[in-house]
Amino acid sequence: MWVKMELVSVVIPVYNGEKYIENCARYLCSQTYQNIEVFFVNDGSTDQSLNVCKKVVTEDERFRLINQENEGTARARNAGLDAAKGAYIIFLDVDDEYHPEMIETLVSVIEEKHTDMAVCGYRIKVEGSEKGQDYLENKTWRASVYYSLEDIKNDYIDIWDAEMLSYVWHKLYRMGTIRKYGIRFRDGHVYTEDRVFNRLFLSKTQSVAFTECCLYDYVRERVGSTTEKYRENFFDIRYKEYQEFQYHFKELGVWDEKAREYTSREFVERIAGCIENLFHAKKQLTARQKYRKIKALIGHPDVREAVQYARCRSVKMRIFVLPIRWNWPSGAYVMGKLIYQIRKHNPAIFHRLKDNR
Repeated sequence: MWVKMELVSVVIPVYNGEKYIENCARYLCSQTYQNIEVFFVNDGSTDQSLNVCKKVVTEDERFRLINQENEGTARARNAGLDAAKGAYIIFLDVDDEYHPEMIETLVSVIEEKHTDMAVCGYRIKVEGSEKGQDYLENKTWRASVYYSLEDIKNDYIDIWDAEMLSYVWHKLYRMGTIRKYGIRFRDGHVYTEDRVFNRLFLSKTQSVAFTECCLYDYVRERVGSTTEKYRENFFDIRYKEYQEFQYHFKELGVWDEKAREYTSREFVERIAGCIENLFHAKKQLTARQKYRKIKALIGHPDVREAVQYARCRSVKMRIFVLPIRWNWPSGAYVMGKLIYQIRKHNPAIFHRLKDNR
């Protein structure tokens, strides 16, 4: 029996990604599902990304180029979303790796199960300092399907906790649902725009199907790449995320002890990241200034409340957050500097320490 192959829109923001664009195009050309339209959205790149994008779009009639001033990932994705004509849409990152059968599998799942979202497993990949020392971690959820809040309610917090709803790039979304509810990426949510989008989507529909297949490789950090830049407002970003998760779970009626523990644990572990972030400032901040900021961070009333409920799962993370739990600025300073040094010199070890946190 002939089955219509629905058009899938693929949106890929590009900012200074000249090294990855051609590989990205090859991954898309090798997809077993061929009825796709691809939007490379050049977000004001200052390298040769625009020229490389112009080149690849001439090599495949399914490829399109959207060029805009530097406005951030959220607006780049929205530009692709506005131009998309597909029945389904997927948002990919230019520097990651996609398995050939990824789109076909997600289309099969969403159509077979008649859901608004299909989700596959993925691997976190961190290049090691030596050949063959890459760090790989699989993230999956059992093959399952949910059609309503009642269906997903018992598993909802666990699915978030399994990091299966934190990103958009291993998901296929039904375009009709996005259009119906006017769902868009919200600007100004650096680091958290994926989670914000998924919360918005799932606040409107809980119709989602999972396949255990790991079909996407999320390349977290690469050898020779610089680690994250210092962000002065990092705590504000994480604090807002903490508050919005609480609101989302309460809005859906799934706020309970498990939800409180999950949000508290995430927030406390994010505070450890905020402390490490201070050492990315290097000479922008003196040691005294870093100490004062750490003291203010771990003494924040909501941080003090969260540590009462957080139950870090691995011994490593429990050790990392001890100075926060004890409200001990000097210990937190030493721990933050140690984490920064590990990440700087061997990102693979850094991510192993985070494993199963």
